[in-house]
Amino acid sequence: MPDEPKPGKAASATATTTAAQRSLLHRAEQELLRACMAAAGFRFRPVPENPLPEARDFPYVVDDVRWAQRYGYGSGLRHRAERLRDEDPNRVYLRGLPAERRRAAVAALNGTPGGPGLRAELPGGAVIGHSGDGCQVAAWRDLYGEVERWYAASTLVDGLGAIRQRRVLTDPRFRAAVPGWADCMRSHGTPYEKPGDARAAFLGPGNGTDPAREIRTAVQEARCADSSGLAALARRLDRRHDEELRREHRAAVEQVERLRAAALPRARAVLAR
Repeated sequence: MPDEPKPGKAASATATTTAAQRSLLHRAEQELLRACMAAAGFRFRPVPENPLPEARDFPYVVDDVRWAQRYGYGSGLRHRAERLRDEDPNRVYLRGLPAERRRAAVAALNGTPGGPGLRAELPGGAVIGHSGDGCQVAAWRDLYGEVERWYAASTLVDGLGAIRQRRVLTDPRFRAAVPGWADCMRSHGTPYEKPGDARAAFLGPGNGTDPAREIRTAVQEARCADSSGLAALARRLDRRHDEELRREHRAAVEQVERLRAAALPRARAVLAR
């Protein structure tokens, strides 16, 4: 069956949900939020999982020549994303409410501050929390049942991506490969010492005013990433650090996958109403 979870990697004995299954869970959560907010007397428009599908993140180096030929470093996509946020129906709706009514709507969605709530400990020991009531928590509870465990485990797992990227960028092997990429860039008239410098030149404040130059530079970055071996190395290191982090936080990873798998029948039922 297409909705059966896939076997996971050795880092986890629990099957891994697919992207399609996670999308189903997202849609069900959004529908639960809509229904809960309507019951509280407010409007809520379900939020698409990926409102700008063509947008991509290149945390280490741009490595897709075709994408760079079309979007450069993505300055145009960034402007489109900002417009989408400004025009988001839920934001527009909240802005149009009187102040007291707006506060009530936010509390209905996110819960009231103070009192017992949800708690998550992040890698490194920092602790964050979330109100224990409101439509968001109600949606989690309806889908995952064990809302305290879901919040604690999913919050930790959601934070692993940023840690993985930091580990790759500070990995001695990655750092040792960057000068070769920089030599390639310099030889083609685009003298940047590291990929982040090139990106900042076009995505920083006040930049992004020369689309043709942005595209030329991004395309050269991708070509140099390939020819210097930096792109292939970054992909290998990304996989390796991902596996290491999943092993380090195996209990949380497996908890998230178990709760997701158990939530799939409930999600289908929500969307079939």
